[in-house]
Amino acid sequence: MENNLPPQILLLSIASRELVFLYYSNANGQFIHHHRPLPNDVSTFERFGRNIAVEPRSRAVAVSASSDYFGLFILKKPPVLQSQMLHKQLDPIAEERFFRVDGDIIFMEFLYPKNEDGDKVILLLLVAQEQITHAICYEWDPNEPLRDISPRVTKRLLPFEDRLPTMLIPLTKTASFMLITTTSMSIYRSRVDPRRLPTRYPLPAPDHESHRSPLWTRWARPLRNWIYNQKHDDIYLCREDGRIFYLGIGNDGEVETQTQLGQLCCDVDAAFDILDIGHEGGDLLLAAGNTGDGGLFVQKARDHPRCVQKFMNWTPVTDSVLVKSTRHDPSGVDVGADRMFVCSASSFARGAIVELRHGIEAQIGLAVSLEELSGTRDIWTMSDGANGGVFVLTSDPVSSVLLYLSANFGDDICAVDEVDSGLDFSAQTLAAGCTNSGVVIQVTDKAIHLGATSDYFSSFRFHYDAGHSITIAAVDGPSCLIAVAVRAQHEIHLHIKRLTSESNQLQLSNVGDFMRIPYEPVCISIETFGTDYFVFIGTGNGIILVYHLGQNSVTFLSEELVDVEMGDDISKAIDSISTISMTSEGLPNEYVLLCGLRSGILVPFGLSFDRHSDKAAPIGHTSVKIQGRGNLALLTCGQGFWQISCVQSGGRPEYTLNKIWVTDQNNPAYQPRNIYGFSIAGILNSDMDALSDTLFCIADGQLLICTLDRDAKTVPRRIDLPGSATKLAYSQYLKSLIVAYSQTELDTDTDPIKRFTRARIEFVDPDSQHAVVDPREIGAEDESLPWRPQGAAGEKISCILEWTPKKGDEEYHFIVIGTSRKNQTERGRVIFLQTSRDFTTSSRVECRVKYIHKFEKPVYSIAPYGGFTLMVSTGNEIIPLEPKIGESRGFPAARYSILSPAVSITTHEPYVYMSTSRESLMVLKVTEDKLALHAHDRQKLDGLSHVHLGDQKLTLASSRGGRVSILTENGVTENYKMMPVALCEAHLPSSVTKLCLASTGSTVSSHSHVFYGTAMNGTVYRFLTLAEHEWRLLRLLQNLCIRDPIICPFTPRRKRLRTHVGSEPLEFQPSQMHIDGDILDRLVKYGPDFLTQMLDTDEFYTPSTPESGSPQAILDRFSELSRDVLGETPKPVEAVMGWLKRTLYVGF
Repeated sequence: MENNLPPQILLLSIASRELVFLYYSNANGQFIHHHRPLPNDVSTFERFGRNIAVEPRSRAVAVSASSDYFGLFILKKPPVLQSQMLHKQLDPIAEERFFRVDGDIIFMEFLYPKNEDGDKVILLLLVAQEQITHAICYEWDPNEPLRDISPRVTKRLLPFEDRLPTMLIPLTKTASFMLITTTSMSIYRSRVDPRRLPTRYPLPAPDHESHRSPLWTRWARPLRNWIYNQKHDDIYLCREDGRIFYLGIGNDGEVETQTQLGQLCCDVDAAFDILDIGHEGGDLLLAAGNTGDGGLFVQKARDHPRCVQKFMNWTPVTDSVLVKSTRHDPSGVDVGADRMFVCSASSFARGAIVELRHGIEAQIGLAVSLEELSGTRDIWTMSDGANGGVFVLTSDPVSSVLLYLSANFGDDICAVDEVDSGLDFSAQTLAAGCTNSGVVIQVTDKAIHLGATSDYFSSFRFHYDAGHSITIAAVDGPSCLIAVAVRAQHEIHLHIKRLTSESNQLQLSNVGDFMRIPYEPVCISIETFGTDYFVFIGTGNGIILVYHLGQNSVTFLSEELVDVEMGDDISKAIDSISTISMTSEGLPNEYVLLCGLRSGILVPFGLSFDRHSDKAAPIGHTSVKIQGRGNLALLTCGQGFWQISCVQSGGRPEYTLNKIWVTDQNNPAYQPRNIYGFSIAGILNSDMDALSDTLFCIADGQLLICTLDRDAKTVPRRIDLPGSATKLAYSQYLKSLIVAYSQTELDTDTDPIKRFTRARIEFVDPDSQHAVVDPREIGAEDESLPWRPQGAAGEKISCILEWTPKKGDEEYHFIVIGTSRKNQTERGRVIFLQTSRDFTTSSRVECRVKYIHKFEKPVYSIAPYGGFTLMVSTGNEIIPLEPKIGESRGFPAARYSILSPAVSITTHEPYVYMSTSRESLMVLKVTEDKLALHAHDRQKLDGLSHVHLGDQKLTLASSRGGRVSILTENGVTENYKMMPVALCEAHLPSSVTKLCLASTGSTVSSHSHVFYGTAMNGTVYRFLTLAEHEWRLLRLLQNLCIRDPIICPFTPRRKRLRTHVGSEPLEFQPSQMHIDGDILDRLVKYGPDFLTQMLDTDEFYTPSTPESGSPQAILDRFSELSRDVLGETPKPVEAVMGWLKRTLYVGF
């Protein structure tokens, strides 16, 4: 195959009943694909795509339904496919034919033909019908046309013990295959002769200490050289609990060796395979599970598997909660973000609470705990060009430490002796750097130190006279420039020095004259723009001083005042300065100066210095520290850590601010409390022969060395639980998460063994960095853990909420728990817990049971109403409930019967909103002493969750099947209770089980509401309400994307032609009011130039169908809509793309 072509084509069977062939083209940086629709199913069981198989020589592909039908696709010859790929095309199918077989198709695989079989293609199906299973083989000559062949079909009845195998493995020897069942392995060396019995081998016995018998669920064939494969066929077997087993199969098809290799640190039921990436240190295993983490493992011969990378999984999600942001800056602007927590269940009773965050991941590769780092506030990293290692210089207010890390990061980090380094470790370091020749520069308050890392140079230091002191300093290693502000008596002067060498002796020479600094300097930076060097000084009164450095001169250019427009009481002291380059295609580099203020505000400046800054951005409340690198900058403020980048959009800069999340594979709950100092360096990655961004930071008394990702993504943080989580809530009063989880215990003394499942409650600090301790592992006499309630065997916790009723001036605090039971007389309970923080240990929460109210039917949901009442959904009734405090409001005896349970309740006086399990959304009204029906959805759907939109009489409701609707009460009367047709309706791939309203609205539209929805498969949806002019612009962009084959490659051509862009219908259906943000997000990644091409194309326009829109009509419509949203802009395409990017921004 051509060197520039990929060696493989990926085959997918997707849920839309299509086969997709695709490969990645390095030439144009995109996937080239071909999709083949499969026959429409008659029933669910006949839906094609359940099984797919590829012939060992890639001559054919087979696809089957769950029962009765399968299809064969003959592929084109490799030279034909290579020719297509050279022209960035793909059409691999030469012929196809479909067959019928009676029964359920359990497995389907192609077999390896024997030598005497020649070029035959052999397809094996395991088909179950009633109580028996047959192995059916189809054989044919691939040189004959598929439509003309009559395959040779042989059928063999499988023994009873093999009728329901968990795996079918085709073996490379003698056209044989292996079946794995719950009890044994069987090798069938003759696929047609029923008289030849299979050879059976016992499976490894389960662990003696376990009462479970995990299934063997996955297999993989390791990669070996051609000579070895002629005589051997080796197989990895993997059990669902992660235990792996190695089989060596000889040339005659017999098992020769069986080796138990060890345990993977994950459950395996979804994926297990070998990655072929040329790794020479062993087999690279990739494993994953549906309810557990995935991982990449190195498996060496006769060794245990070693995990090199984990992939965290937070499914299945059973509940979620949005912790509202409470942080605001002095001007009232929200500078915090809501936090999304979900809880997950597990088939192995290892649930978790997971915080879903979005941003840049910095994964810890090495953590070094050093007592000397406890007071560190500054850090510099310098590459050792001679040996490939890294020097790390850290400093606290009274001392400095120089550390050295070897090139492979594998050896222990070591401290460099002060005498050997030529530096001063008894003073605070103000600035540091390293030249290309390996000279380490250190600036202290009294001297400039030059330390040589090789024998070629000798160390040197330059001392200032008594009465002179350095207040701030900056070092630019590549240019050998040093800038210092020197205080002498009552004046401060700027000194610029250049490092030179003569006869192996290091020297410092002055650049230009000393320049008086008129204000108190706080920070200084040397920046390079092309071949020019500049010095920027930030002062205590918010002024930026700019100097230009010539070869032998220093010139003052200008001073600029920082304008934050947030009041005179905001500190304008500039604590840090850095620059980043703006990304702008086809244009020369432009730069932005970033100023971090002591008041927690980030102020960007364009370097044209037109005497005004861009809009200031509140980051936090404490000093902002910035460090730039190319087109990115990192900054810290308080506990926050961010990455900022800038692009030119619509003639103005667009800034992207992403959180940086430091993660630890060995402790998934870890997050640093504060980043005290950081530095970023480009380290040579030996695996990729390229520079990778490596982050060095000081946090929690450790030096953390992290690999910094390039792109933003979901970065989960997990707090493990000793059981399977079911419900999650947040207490604003306790500042704690409340989680319900279940634990299962076995009574092995009885026959049969009895199984007990009990629900438990735990209070978890959202910032906890440790797993929740299993209370069963703590002795009864141990008082280290506070008491926690637990349910009776079989009792389930259905809802949790925080409730603070008031009686006069008194306020009570309860955690209310609703439960359901099956076998008791009172099948539902409402439990009131009184809780408080322990004064001696702030993280400890004490609780006790205050009241228990029992119901005849299970309790499904609870919501507070007014100041003193709870609305309880029990069975098919809504019952008001009041605790035994205060005076009754007079309607607790009122009940309202419904046709199905209310699985979710909210209140908005005087209304009670309910999502019912069979009648969708219902609204009750509290009138005098009774509950009465106010409104209900006109469609009877399986309701899941809802959120009321305040005073607008609008409700966002979700139901099973992936439907999310906005319903209105306008038009409801006393005589007509049915709500109008939904205003807007979205049909999503997954059902939204929980909806939450964000505490803040959209950053681009003050009138928009933001909602989040979670699905059981772990998907998080973000919903945004839109104004009409915004919706029309986004709909135009969405229609353009649907027609584009690059952004929406799987859109059928008929739909592309029917998607009209130039005109709009007079009336829209509710489903048409939904804008798919995922499609628009793909458009953002392609940038403004791509949108311009979409607006100009005439591919879909013909004069006979003017409604499809001519390019000029579409451009005019786009310009009109962009003016409605953004006003007049010189570059509307760039302005719209910038607005779209801000609209789609995720702020977790």
